[in-house]
Amino acid sequence: MANKTLLIEDLSTVGSVSMSIAVPIVTLFDEQPAILPSVLLSTHTGGCGQPATVSMEAAIPKFYQHWEKAAVHFNNFLIGYLGNSNQVYHEVDNLLRINLPSLLVLDPAFADHGKLYSRMPTEVVEDYLQLSQKADVFLPNLTEACLLLHRQIPEQLTKANLTDILNELTQKSEVIKLAITGIECDDQIGTVFMSHQKIKYVSSKKITGDYFGTGDLFSSLVFGLILNKESFETALTLANQWTTEAVVDTIKRTSRDSRMGVRLQTVFPKILAYKGS
Repeated sequence: MANKTLLIEDLSTVGSVSMSIAVPIVTLFDEQPAILPSVLLSTHTGGCGQPATVSMEAAIPKFYQHWEKAAVHFNNFLIGYLGNSNQVYHEVDNLLRINLPSLLVLDPAFADHGKLYSRMPTEVVEDYLQLSQKADVFLPNLTEACLLLHRQIPEQLTKANLTDILNELTQKSEVIKLAITGIECDDQIGTVFMSHQKIKYVSSKKITGDYFGTGDLFSSLVFGLILNKESFETALTLANQWTTEAVVDTIKRTSRDSRMGVRLQTVFPKILAYKGS
């Protein structure tokens, strides 16, 4: 029995982030995703204080061992935040040895704004690099890309240094469909990637503020679009556009608690129209 699609990332019981975003988005692309939480949290980690957490490191091998006995197999994987337990990374790697992916989209989540996330051990950098060598699509932000390469983050971004980072990380990870997210240029924010040996940039007007879950929405959309046979460039372009429109819609909801993350409702009809539903 092939369930086809497995989502592996954190599950926050409150807030529109990570798994809470990926499940409805991927479902609208005509998939029936299975889920494997990397860690359970009472809330996401932005603005709600320190969440209560339940570790999944002992449960994950029991899950995939049972799946193997029950002949449940997966072809397509979306992997995001795996937490700060190195054992979880090793167990996910073991799972990928049992289920060789047809498509693996890896959206690493371990660093931003020039540093590792709080309580994140340095070992996860190499853990994510190891996972990237099984990936078909790799979506680090600039901080993550530089940490993976043991490079200093450039003080000023240029086409030349971004091209160097993309080319070096492509060689190190062996991922051809690689993009660096969250790149700011003038009043724009977007994603850089290589196409026919030239750097390309898909972007939208930067919106002031932090909106939880936007990266998760972006990677879920890229995953769904590539599952639907879109090109990498088209997937990045549509995901960037639809994520921006979701942020604009979120801002309009002035009574909404900002800690709840980005609203998804504006994205749903776009996916349904794209699917011809």
